[in-house]
Amino acid sequence: MGPEAAASTRAQGGGAALTRLAIAWVVLGAVAFVASMILAIDRYRLLADPNTELGCDISPFVACGPVMESPAGALFGFPNPLLGVACFMIMITSGMALLAGARLRPWFWIGMQIGLTLAGVFITWLQTQTLYVIESLCIWCMVVWAMTIPLIVLTTAHALAYGRFGNTRGRRLGRWMQEYRWMIIVLWYLVVILAIALKFYREFALMWFGVAL
Repeated sequence: MGPEAAASTRAQGGGAALTRLAIAWVVLGAVAFVASMILAIDRYRLLADPNTELGCDISPFVACGPVMESPAGALFGFPNPLLGVACFMIMITSGMALLAGARLRPWFWIGMQIGLTLAGVFITWLQTQTLYVIESLCIWCMVVWAMTIPLIVLTTAHALAYGRFGNTRGRRLGRWMQEYRWMIIVLWYLVVILAIALKFYREFALMWFGVAL
């Protein structure tokens, strides 16, 4: 059996794993889609009335408004949430297609992987902007981050482990990622949480405990 045939055989296997991934695409994509929709609606509320009060504006350092109104909130010339609405709808639709029995071609998996990798780069950049430039936490943005991270890890691990890209390259890495996928996700979360804590520990101490550090 040649490499391409072997990859095809493996890609057809892992039915239970593929179903779990499809459910993750639908569930995580739906949560991120709702968060993106809320952000998009709130952004247009701010455009209509800059003085409007948003439900996520909890304190001076936990507020969506400053993030959405910053240059980083419209990196491509339009509000970032619109990008999330479109991309997460693709995730939901793709997951539903898999659950309905669709077989996605290698080019689709490659495109999905490229998109998720770029999403990972984008949210990491947004995190640095939020923490060190804007200095304000956006609750709904953090929900999007929290959903995007497992989408990246779970999809990458599955695609590599089961040869979804149409070849056998990266299979060993994929198997390792499959085995430790939840640990990778938790570690990624912890890095983000630690960065937030180091930046805003004084503000959190004052807000939660009334202690000025």
